[in-house]
Amino acid sequence: MVSEHKGRVNHLDNNITIYPFKFKHLQHLIDMHDANNSSVSKAINMKTLPKIGYIAYLNDKTPIAAGFLRRLEPCFGQIDTLVTNAYMGSIVRHQGMLAVTDALMNDAIHVLKLEGLICHTSSQDIIKRATEAGFHILNQQIIAKRLR
Repeated sequence: MVSEHKGRVNHLDNNITIYPFKFKHLQHLIDMHDANNSSVSKAINMKTLPKIGYIAYLNDKTPIAAGFLRRLEPCFGQIDTLVTNAYMGSIVRHQGMLAVTDALMNDAIHVLKLEGLICHTSSQDIIKRATEAGFHILNQQIIAKRLR
């Protein structure tokens, strides 16, 4: 189901490569969430992650961004578990995030045939970047219940 997307994005002197997410990338994903003080890392494993995901590396060795695509309803999906490496510079993180989200949006259109995407965030930086990419801010209340 995951497309065989692998691409290079050259920005300034940065050589960024994205790969479909595999088990061998799992520890890098967990480490990025831990570096961002995210409590999400405790729940991350290959069973909880969506099947479609990408990870970006700088010079094929340093992880800089990762994200996943989750189907919510027949026609809508969600960009999920999006994270960047807190130890990298902002330009590299931004380029890695763009490469990952471009690949996810491509799969949303061509693999899952979705009509729309939603994202949840409280980060003003992500909201700004998302609106620049054509996302619209919806003012809704989110209601949640912890099950365990």
